[in-house]
Amino acid sequence: MRLYSGCHKGPEIQAGQYGACREAGNCIRPNAAGPTKAGMVFKTGPDTLKKERMLLLSALNERGELIMLTERFTRLNLQQLKTSHTFYCRDCREPLILKIGSHVTPHFSHYRHSTCATFSEPESPMHLQGKKDLFLWLRGQGLDVSLEQYFPSIRQRADLVVRKYRQLFAIEYQCSPIPFGRLMERTAGYRRLGILPVWILGGMPFRSPGKEAERVYRCSDFQLSFLRHTRHHFYLFSYAPGKRKVCLLSHMMPVSAKTFRACYAEKPLSAFSFPFTDDQFSLVSAPVPLPEWFVERRRWIGLKIQFGKAFQDPFLRHVYEAGMHPVSLPPFIGLPLLHMAACKQHPVEWQFYVWLDALFALRTNAAVSLDELLRLFTVRMEKKEIEFRKSPYVRERNAAKAMIYEYAQLLVQLGLWSKGKAGYHMNKNVFAPKNTEELEHMERHLSSALRAGVSNGKAEQ
Repeated sequence: MRLYSGCHKGPEIQAGQYGACREAGNCIRPNAAGPTKAGMVFKTGPDTLKKERMLLLSALNERGELIMLTERFTRLNLQQLKTSHTFYCRDCREPLILKIGSHVTPHFSHYRHSTCATFSEPESPMHLQGKKDLFLWLRGQGLDVSLEQYFPSIRQRADLVVRKYRQLFAIEYQCSPIPFGRLMERTAGYRRLGILPVWILGGMPFRSPGKEAERVYRCSDFQLSFLRHTRHHFYLFSYAPGKRKVCLLSHMMPVSAKTFRACYAEKPLSAFSFPFTDDQFSLVSAPVPLPEWFVERRRWIGLKIQFGKAFQDPFLRHVYEAGMHPVSLPPFIGLPLLHMAACKQHPVEWQFYVWLDALFALRTNAAVSLDELLRLFTVRMEKKEIEFRKSPYVRERNAAKAMIYEYAQLLVQLGLWSKGKAGYHMNKNVFAPKNTEELEHMERHLSSALRAGVSNGKAEQ
């Protein structure tokens, strides 16, 4: 049975004092006034906040030795450990219970009426096992890693803290939903200390409402608050400790507010290294089946008309005021793009706004620049006609510029726009389809043009 013996050098990590101290000795960090027991000091200050008991994988024993349950203890070892030692929280110094269940990961827990300031949202067995797996994965890379480090100046305890490239990273393995405001509060707290936060979703959160082969997945608002992006696409990832695999959803394209066409894969945790890089989350993307996309596009428009409340809906109002009908919008308004997953609005909505703003700008100018399109788009964002998903990894302006640029370049590829030094020009007037037959004809031609990778051809109207 292996114990980590050492002193606890304090709550804040300083240069040269990183991680659990492994030096021999018995050094117990002093705390505020309070009764003592077996050399321990208890916090007695009042705490009126309602808190949940936090499950821990590390504790101090009565000699100040650090016990870490990430080690390979047998059940007999754990029983001996429980009967021969008393355990205390590394931060508040209150006594802890060592729980050894037959169906749960062994862990330490505070007593029910604890006043520990580090209590947080309740933890699940999946969270404990995932935290343990991630700790061993990081340590296996030879990294300096600390488990359950507490930072009193921001009142936050990180699941794991890692040092690499002279930079500290706080890893938060998040299995249960938390409000976005709380997520950003914790993110800001770490950044104030110069620590880079790394959020990892827990479990297998990406549900497919249909057949797996359809590559359609449903995500909650909470999951989408962890949306990330490379230079080429948006993605989500999670860690499933039951499988010891990273679940990856990449090349996400929204077909509704919470449903995406995407590529899905599972990779062993051992296939990744820390810190994560974009190339570790690259999958070979399959082309979007455009006929199916256009069917979904028409379905979305039909539902929008049915439930959108006409002129009370900003999008429908703008379409009608432009002298058009949603059903007759040309099919190049609402195309699938790789940079649009951060936008809450359906591609039909925001691409209509880009087109409408370009038409308005070209009434007085020979060309419209990308910066001008972005400025007009920003005005719509300020009016809440366009909204972006909230994520610590997404900057709204950058996301807006990327998707407008991708859309404009696609219109150039299709021959609808051309690009000069002054900006973009419209090559010809665009008319709306008069009936279903014309719409289907335009969809077929557009599908052929996109599949062929049009370089100098023009989309037929």
